[in-house]
Amino acid sequence: MSNKQPVRLTLFGPGGFGYDRARALKDSPLVDFVACYSPIEAERLSCQQEFGARAAESEKQIWDDPTIDGVVLSTPNQVHLEQARLAAASGKHVFVEKPLAPSVADAKQIVEACDKAGVILMVGHNARRRTRIRTMKRFLEEDDLGQPLVAEANNSHAGGVSIQPEDWRWSRANCPGGSLSQLGVHHADTLQYLMGPVARVLAWQRRLAVAAEIDDVTTTLLEFENGTLGYIGAHYAVPDIRYVFIMGTQANVRWDQALGLVFESESGREKIPIQEVDTVQEEIDEFARCIATGESPEVGGAEGLAAVAVIEAAVLSNQWGRPVDIAELLG
Repeated sequence: MSNKQPVRLTLFGPGGFGYDRARALKDSPLVDFVACYSPIEAERLSCQQEFGARAAESEKQIWDDPTIDGVVLSTPNQVHLEQARLAAASGKHVFVEKPLAPSVADAKQIVEACDKAGVILMVGHNARRRTRIRTMKRFLEEDDLGQPLVAEANNSHAGGVSIQPEDWRWSRANCPGGSLSQLGVHHADTLQYLMGPVARVLAWQRRLAVAAEIDDVTTTLLEFENGTLGYIGAHYAVPDIRYVFIMGTQANVRWDQALGLVFESESGREKIPIQEVDTVQEEIDEFARCIATGESPEVGGAEGLAAVAVIEAAVLSNQWGRPVDIAELLG
């Protein structure tokens, strides 16, 4: 495919966060946003009206259209496997929102299906693309922190309180670990991007304050392959709190909502000015570019699977009452 010709993409799930994907698809100079699908008629018609993408009346219309190059799946966790398989079988490249799947078994099957079909698989872990995370990565690569020792991150809000029984997020099967699957998975990716692969997980989850059958308070301890340690907090019934904190022998760097990005050492504290980017647009543009050129995406199947493995290890650790090695899940 000529990289001068826009790639023809379809969006599954234009409601909710999918609206942001629709906007990015429409705005990308690399994309011809040709169609959208939702089982909810009002969602697909609204997308058609606002963004000009044809409202398909069934998934089959998408799979059977040979002119469509790829699909963006902004859909519930539990349907990622079926939709990714069908997309790959019809020769379409696949972008899947995080998490790649609700289980390691499903995630592996998605990776295998896309590999077998020779199509690109990209996973929507956009948190690592934020300027604050990229800046932390640069500090680590340039040894500005000395030897990194510990990484901590929290991504929590009160969204779990309002989940209703008809919402797919109500179910433990769809969201193992509850807020850990939906919120903590962001940092299951970002901390591995910053610190390297996780080797071992020890975790606890509790259902304390939500009506849904999922856990809303989760604490996950990590041991990385290089020996450093980490923590992920992800809670579903607290006021909004988000931070990332890396500590080293020479300096610390942290970001939180109150202070922004701060570099700390014995010499003092310096606030680092940053300009955040549109991570959703960046991902859609990269997906289109990879289809056009054959390049590999930054976050492909291996990275998506690694994040799911951390979540599943945490859930099993809570169930079994012991640390769980990632190798037990991935081999």
